[in-house]
Amino acid sequence: MTDATAPIVVGVDGSDSALMAVRWAAGAAVRERRPLRLISAVGIVPGAYAPTATLTSPAVVEAMHAGAARAIEAATQVVADVDPDVDVAGKTVSGSAMLTLRHASAWAHMLVLGRRGLGGVRGLLLGSVSTDAAAHAECPVVVVGGPAPTTGPVVVGVDGSPTSTAAIAHAFRQADLLNTSLLGVHAYGGSSGAAFYGADQRTLRQFEDEAEELLGEQLAGYPEDYPDVQIERHVGIASPAEEIFDAAQTAQLVVVGTRGHGGIRGLLLGSTSRAVVQVAPCPVMVVHRKP
Repeated sequence: MTDATAPIVVGVDGSDSALMAVRWAAGAAVRERRPLRLISAVGIVPGAYAPTATLTSPAVVEAMHAGAARAIEAATQVVADVDPDVDVAGKTVSGSAMLTLRHASAWAHMLVLGRRGLGGVRGLLLGSVSTDAAAHAECPVVVVGGPAPTTGPVVVGVDGSPTSTAAIAHAFRQADLLNTSLLGVHAYGGSSGAAFYGADQRTLRQFEDEAEELLGEQLAGYPEDYPDVQIERHVGIASPAEEIFDAAQTAQLVVVGTRGHGGIRGLLLGSTSRAVVQVAPCPVMVVHRKP
């Protein structure tokens, strides 16, 4: 499968969170002209459907697969409501949701998940599952936590690390597809955001100038490929998660790397990415490498 034909893959479990992820993914499939594939994993979790002793009985297994099939059916209808011309297909698989999604990420263009699903045997989109996918997937992962906004910029976290560079490339492409602007965010206050509080104005101005220079350098070059994307910049002294979260309030998508520089200049720490995924009011794309 070539990258040009690689599908967008969505994990579904029948939850409202999963269906919101499906809706966002269907829009992405239209924008990117890609097929959409729906996956519902049926794992064995003791006590969710029946006592442990009878968990693997034919009746219980049949009920689990029937639930997964209903989740696929509901998700397929959501896709049809978005655009009936989307090439969509779904399947249920037996086994761990985490391993299923990791495997799918090897052949997917993008993986889309709800922030949290039903839980238990039918729960594909547990917080732990979406966190695992965001950390270990081989393709970009978009986590959808609620109804996705349809206006606002694409926000990208910038710190100069390789994963930050990858995030910038994806962010420009998404901004172009969404026909919106891009807001680059760089935080220079460290992981706590308190490193420079109490410092004199001259010191603060020096670090702010350096931050603005780094941000400008990191965003340079992309306008040549994306001339229609308007670029905005923001540097701040708060913690990285706070700066990105504040910018996300009016965004329709946030793009972050899995892990960036540590220390005072660190914007894209693993903890920051996790925090943004958990609380951002818009979908969050987590990337590991350039498109």
